[in-house]
Amino acid sequence: MPANLPPQYFAAERKYREARTPQEKISALEEMLMVMPKHKGTDKLRASLRRKLARLKDTLEIKKKNKKGVSYVIEKEGAGQVALVGFPNVGKSALVKKLTKATPEVADYPFTTRIPTPGMMPFEDIKIQLIDMPALTIEYIEPWVGNILRRADLLLIILDLSDDPLHQ
Repeated sequence: MPANLPPQYFAAERKYREARTPQEKISALEEMLMVMPKHKGTDKLRASLRRKLARLKDTLEIKKKNKKGVSYVIEKEGAGQVALVGFPNVGKSALVKKLTKATPEVADYPFTTRIPTPGMMPFEDIKIQLIDMPALTIEYIEPWVGNILRRADLLLIILDLSDDPLHQ
């Protein structure tokens, strides 16, 4: 039986085929369902589109469920991004505070920095982004730290020379 579909349906179908993300595909499928006439000739097509739509929504739900915990993303600014890493109480926050206008909390006790704190350091006529990172220890590293370190252009390892550098 002929479906007798309007031109808007074919435009939405083209959007569906060209869609790259699941959200775009869902949007196109919903548009196809809206403009499709409801009669006996479109029942099977309508059911097929609903199945596709349900599968896409299920995959989106699964992806959303897999994302757990906190994540930090610091967009790159300036000429480069430098992440300061090191053990607790080696002076990462003090260095960022001294070189930039950022105001990270500086204290005498370990693990003061809990979230990454960016700051812009002027150097000649350019600006370099410094990121004060939480302390890294053998026992525990926040799961999101690796993402920031991978995105950085440079890792600056800060050591406290009053302690044994080989131990650090």
